[in-house]
Amino acid sequence: MSQKKTIGIVAGLNRRAAMEVKTELLSLGDDDLSIVMTEDNFKIDPDPVFAVSDRKIFIFNEAELLAEMGVDLILVPDFKCGAYIHEIQREIQTPILDMKQALMSQMGEKVPTMGVLDAANARGCASGACDLSKQMKMIFASEEDQKQLDALREKIRAQGPSEDTVKALSQICHHLMQKGAEVIVPNCTQFALNTAELQKLGLPVMDVFEVFAKAALTHSTQKLPKPFKLGLIGGLGPAATVDLYDKIVKATPAKNDQEHFKVVIEQNPQIDDRTACLLNGGPDPTIAMYNCAKRLQRDGCDYIIIPCNTAHAFLPRMIRHLNVPFIDMQQTMLDEIKAKFGDNARVGLMATSGTIATGIYSKKAEKMGMKMYTPDEDHQQSVMKAIYGPKGAKAGYTTGECYDDLYRGAEYLVKTYDCNVLILGCTELPLIFHETDDFEVAGKKVAIVDPTATLARKCVQIAQATIKERGVR
Repeated sequence: MSQKKTIGIVAGLNRRAAMEVKTELLSLGDDDLSIVMTEDNFKIDPDPVFAVSDRKIFIFNEAELLAEMGVDLILVPDFKCGAYIHEIQREIQTPILDMKQALMSQMGEKVPTMGVLDAANARGCASGACDLSKQMKMIFASEEDQKQLDALREKIRAQGPSEDTVKALSQICHHLMQKGAEVIVPNCTQFALNTAELQKLGLPVMDVFEVFAKAALTHSTQKLPKPFKLGLIGGLGPAATVDLYDKIVKATPAKNDQEHFKVVIEQNPQIDDRTACLLNGGPDPTIAMYNCAKRLQRDGCDYIIIPCNTAHAFLPRMIRHLNVPFIDMQQTMLDEIKAKFGDNARVGLMATSGTIATGIYSKKAEKMGMKMYTPDEDHQQSVMKAIYGPKGAKAGYTTGECYDDLYRGAEYLVKTYDCNVLILGCTELPLIFHETDDFEVAGKKVAIVDPTATLARKCVQIAQATIKERGVR
């Protein structure tokens, strides 16, 4: 049993032409074919400044709607869009077929000399850019006939085909044949609506709607590769979000803008405080974070990251309801520490009290056989002050009191536990200390590890591998 195929038609550019295409598709007698047509009609702005962009945006909106409906192939019965349909296709994974592509696909080895019926003001968009074959000889109407074609196009658009339009078009067809045209191609859907009547007069006019329908039935319905897209739940806090994105940009080996990968940031600073929830029974941030993740999922993100250590305690509640994986910041960083320092790592953790209480670092470190230490109560208060204090990182400070408070915590860990690796386990802390292998504290050189920097490197690694596999950015 063959699989049912659904074809979507962008009908609003020329509804009569769309109906002709639908009729041709149905006449081909494919019982496994389903056809969907869009309902909105394109409104032409008389201002030429917006003419092309309005048309592009209309086609994109309609194509996007059809893609969301789950069609297998999108048809655009329009000649003008041939010059820019690739711009739309680049943003949509469902294959799109336009009139130009259809004609190209149906051309055999022997291409006849073609007389082209098109309007003068459409030449640049359609026939002029429509290099159907390098072997093809194309004959265009005279300047006088072009002016007449312009007027006919507007008349047909407003009133539909008539005896008068058929008569006028037939005369122009004869002129093209006198110049050597073997077949006449209506390179405008308005003219194509007159095909049947012109054929009755014995004129060799190509039925472009029939050609389009036949091409649609054989055209591939395989989805195009999806560009890699990273989702970022931001606002926890805002400065940390900016910091992480900056690190992703800097970690990407790009020579120009286009060599970076897509990132969607769902910035919500109103998400309730994660530490307050974990330590004091404050408002639960789960639903707010889950809503952000759902938005990123709907936007087609391949992975989601959160530049907030404490927020990772809530991930197990969310991931079981999502289809998009998270890149675990803590695990990524611990893996990097393990690879770099091996069993010699004595790790000190500077983080919020909520992060420490959840064990989201210590439990993972324990599974890896890694020793991890935290400040005592007094020095933990210093770390919390560096984060939440009046002159702490969340208040926008990165030097002065917050630096001194954080240094006290670091000094305690090095002196007390001989730590040689210090984790900046709150995404605000890398705004105060910077990642380095030789940070001097208590007379020793220790490594400062920034989880957001390791996360950025991991994101770039995954993005590059995915882009290479899919062959598209």
